[in-house]
Amino acid sequence: IEENEAKLCATSCVSQRDIQRVFTFYDWILETYYILKRAYMEKAVCMPDACITKHPMMSGSLDPKGLDPQETPKELDPQEMKQRALLVALGLVYYMRLDSDYRQKFAHEIDKESFSVNFHTAFTEEMDFYTNELCLPTGIAKTEALKENLFATIICTMTKTPLIIVGAPGSSKTLSFNLTVSKLKGLESKQKLFRNVKAFKSLDPQYYQCSRQTTSTEITTIFQHAINRQRSHDSVSMPIRCVVYLDEAGLPEESHESLKVLHYHLDQQEVAFVAITNHILDAAKTNRAVSLFRPTATEKDLRTLAEGCLFANPESQTKTKDMKNDIKTIVKFCTAYCAVMRSEKFERFYGLRDFIHFINFIRRKHRPVGGITPQLVLQSLERNFNGVATGFKEICSVFLRQVEAKLDNLEQRSVIDALRSSLKDKSFNHEPGNVSSSHNETPNEVRYKLVIDPSEDGSIVQLLFMFGILKHENTRIYMCSDFLGDGQLQKINTIAAIRHSAVAGHTIIMNQTDDIHESFYDLFNQNFRRIDDPETGPRYFTNIAIGAHLKPSRVDQNFQCIVVVKESEIINTPAPFLNRFEKYCISHQSLLSLVIDNLPLCLQDIVRVTYEKVKTFYALFDAGSFYG
Repeated sequence: IEENEAKLCATSCVSQRDIQRVFTFYDWILETYYILKRAYMEKAVCMPDACITKHPMMSGSLDPKGLDPQETPKELDPQEMKQRALLVALGLVYYMRLDSDYRQKFAHEIDKESFSVNFHTAFTEEMDFYTNELCLPTGIAKTEALKENLFATIICTMTKTPLIIVGAPGSSKTLSFNLTVSKLKGLESKQKLFRNVKAFKSLDPQYYQCSRQTTSTEITTIFQHAINRQRSHDSVSMPIRCVVYLDEAGLPEESHESLKVLHYHLDQQEVAFVAITNHILDAAKTNRAVSLFRPTATEKDLRTLAEGCLFANPESQTKTKDMKNDIKTIVKFCTAYCAVMRSEKFERFYGLRDFIHFINFIRRKHRPVGGITPQLVLQSLERNFNGVATGFKEICSVFLRQVEAKLDNLEQRSVIDALRSSLKDKSFNHEPGNVSSSHNETPNEVRYKLVIDPSEDGSIVQLLFMFGILKHENTRIYMCSDFLGDGQLQKINTIAAIRHSAVAGHTIIMNQTDDIHESFYDLFNQNFRRIDDPETGPRYFTNIAIGAHLKPSRVDQNFQCIVVVKESEIINTPAPFLNRFEKYCISHQSLLSLVIDNLPLCLQDIVRVTYEKVKTFYALFDAGSFYG
């Protein structure tokens, strides 16, 4: 056997469990077809307040005003139903775990069999049906990644089949789970389809935020809590399905084997299970679950994503001349982003979230300034693709080339001015399409800040105050101690204090807080749950992890967070953490340049000459000869 074939066989996780999962999905999908048939025959789906979508297995008018009394849906072909159910089941178990190339090969092999419908058609139509029935909020792009995540989450939670979603940061993993939970409310669901509790149970999520310090005891605790709740629901015949959700399941260190306890619970399947991770877990875990692998986003995916961010409803909106021009420009930005991410020095530091917020910034600002101008593009780059000591100009040139502009001809702000502007920009999403009388995902359109400190003395924090970027009266500084006596209790107190600041609307600085960063991943993600109070207005909530417990916490609209990380530690900082922030690299050199630029011209020349002399003197000695 050749080496390549040996590697391929070694990474294979196909087993008898997969065959059993195919049968499980086949039975559920087939039963759902019969449920849909009865609903259509009884005209039960046609509700004015429901999102009406025609299932590919059905025919006949489905106008929201009602079915034509003379028109009856066709009698479903049992053979076609079984074939479609089998193809979809195979796709869920085998197709979704593959990368793009192997997916094409898989579909080709399946289509060699004599089915009445080809694999891709059956799988895509089924996935689109459920995605459309969810009625996604305005402004959320229906990318392939989102649709697959939603489809797999719905079916796996309903059948209590464990699911592991693997994808790069920003590939809609968390969003898809939260959307599914918000839509599947049993009899209280807004969509008529999901009120049928025989097929679709209401979801009761039990969240757990993984970290590098995760223990097997914490995993056991969250599962036991979910199992007890499920047994309580079952004892009174409530149509509720408990689901354990592990966020960033790839963070726990393998040497601790803290996730090994999952094996027992994934085999028992007493509750549903969904885990999201940025890299593939070991074979022992992937063998016990359905794996959904999201390949790197293609330019087509990026275009769909960008159009969804830029326009409220790109599929149905009548496109004006300006909109068409904007779309052409956005397509060019997708090409530019792909070019930037092909560079090794950028591929880990930036991600899809940076590109999404780059487009969102343009959407918020482009109409008041007269369309997508080169200056606006530069401002968006300063906010969302900053943070690298060298290379920012290279990124700018790639993007500005798409709008036929050069950096030298534009007004470039200093890093300090860009950060100061960002701190003043506190825009929550208050669009009418995002208002709900109940829970709804409401993203804050301005990300929190990550300040990268090239120095090793931590003085950059005090300099932020000295230069007027931050004010002492409304800013809280939080640090974690490295002393032996300051252990878990000190971390919990720090987490509680930060949680209080989020409620109070403070601006906070988190410095030397690496050990507790994972507790705030949901806060940093900024997909807040919104509850509209008729008396006080909208209120926003997130989850903050304290050990094995995830506590709901209110977030004030004025809350701002600045995380300070040393430049030497960036290489060890997880990519999912980096991608959640606007990034700014602030050095003493950049601050000195700002001071010099604000001096009178006559003094600028004197200071620059003096500075060059000092640099020459400094070069004569070893760095260890100086202090301070």
